[in-house]
Amino acid sequence: MDKGYVQNLRYKLQKRVRRLNSGDFQVFHFLLKQFWGFLCSHSVFVELLQELEAKTYLVADEVEKIFSSRDVIAFTTEEENAIAAYLVLKKCVESEKQDIEIQISHKYSVDKNHNEALEAFRDIFIEPFYEYIDEHLDDSGFILALLNKYKQRSEWFRREYLFSTWEAQMRRGEKLLALDLYEYLHDQGIDFSIEPSSVSGEADLVAAQTTEEPLIADAKVFNPLKSKGTSYIASGFQQIYRYTLDYNQPIGYLIIFKTCEEDIRLPSADQAQAIPYVQHNNKTIFFLIVDIYPYEKSASKRGKLEFKELTTEELWKNISSD
Repeated sequence: MDKGYVQNLRYKLQKRVRRLNSGDFQVFHFLLKQFWGFLCSHSVFVELLQELEAKTYLVADEVEKIFSSRDVIAFTTEEENAIAAYLVLKKCVESEKQDIEIQISHKYSVDKNHNEALEAFRDIFIEPFYEYIDEHLDDSGFILALLNKYKQRSEWFRREYLFSTWEAQMRRGEKLLALDLYEYLHDQGIDFSIEPSSVSGEADLVAAQTTEEPLIADAKVFNPLKSKGTSYIASGFQQIYRYTLDYNQPIGYLIIFKTCEEDIRLPSADQAQAIPYVQHNNKTIFFLIVDIYPYEKSASKRGKLEFKELTTEELWKNISSD
């Protein structure tokens, strides 16, 4: 990610956090809503929020107690604290109670003064959340943002090149497209290794990222006329899901290169998000469709969009229920 762009985002983020930390209790709820709106207006922040959302199962029960009981809930790790802070702030923003943050503050503070008690809310929820966002702007850990940028780059500037690469060597075309993706991630600072079997063409999986959180990603081509229809995409999904279990990771990514006019409809995916996903058994699989088909007509002249539907039954066909 461009360093100047990241620095500009960081400066804007710092300004909003300072404003949030300087407001008194009468306006804090509205400042928090404005802060959340700012985050949701920038794709990099949105994708970071999506990654946090995918991990909320780790703390969901405890966070619910913060809102429904008088218990003081604490979290033992920085990651859990950051995830919990995200979920608490999200629930506060969605709440119709304008004093919801003050109510929570008094659970963690003995001060009767609302403004003094609000400092506890800032220390426990605002600061860990802000630190998580700020740190992930630097460490290239926001895979979703990079994948979305790769999609735009491919569709806007490299569509014909990628399609001709796939078409010229159809047997190896999927592998070449996957390598283009992996090269891009490497150039963006994502440090990972590829399984030896993947190099030989037997599998497209990016295996062990050289960090504590392996990058679980696979690239598949969607083209029903070339025997790469919905069942083929489902097999890629199933592979990703199994690897999230094997590597004990909560998140996997399936990148779908669309090399035909027909579209693919995904089942039970949260299409409202920047990148749709499916959740099951505390695992989240993100779908990124990269359309590299060189259309002869503009979108307004193509007529009715045809699509193939990937059904839930196909998706989970070879995966036993847990």
